[in-house]
Amino acid sequence: MNLLSLYENPDNASILYPRFYVEGAVLGASACPEIPMPDVWLPWAIEHHGQMKSNEQADAMTETLFSYFKWCLSQMRDENTQLPPYAAYDEANKDALAWWLKGILAAHTSMQEVWQNAWHKMQNQAPEKAPKLAKNLKHCLSVFSTFADVPLAIEQAKQRGDNQLEEKLPVIAKSLPNTLQIYIDISGELAAYLPNQFETFEQKKH
Repeated sequence: MNLLSLYENPDNASILYPRFYVEGAVLGASACPEIPMPDVWLPWAIEHHGQMKSNEQADAMTETLFSYFKWCLSQMRDENTQLPPYAAYDEANKDALAWWLKGILAAHTSMQEVWQNAWHKMQNQAPEKAPKLAKNLKHCLSVFSTFADVPLAIEQAKQRGDNQLEEKLPVIAKSLPNTLQIYIDISGELAAYLPNQFETFEQKKH
């Protein structure tokens, strides 16, 4: 499933953020340890809130976005979350992947307080898990950030004395599917330490 049908209507496309960004942001919302309510993540999709032409348009748009959100959750439940076809790393076409990852990162940043709350509860109840989870989460966010803005990542790497990142990018890109799954798995582990969230995440998995 994707949101292409939503963007085929010019009235919708003119209001929403770019499709690939929105698909990433909705996935990021569904991958949060504490699943946010629609009124939290729906605004992430809408760039021009005051330009809705009717309540019917708003309702139809919301229904499509929520259906996509539920689909993302079902993919996680079935452990079948995959990179969308347009997110394959291609030197000649990096924009789609960049927008998608910017959406995921924007969702993560917006839900930072929730992630931190879950993290603190995990540290209190199972501190032995913290080092590995911290290392893995840092790695995931680093990989996402690299492909969300490749020119910046290359520049920062050179400042650190790493002049080979650009050559390594195609190889690193092959790890993106696994990196995404690790990110989702970390969220699931953290959800176990939040009241009522473990059951919710278990429902996603089973």
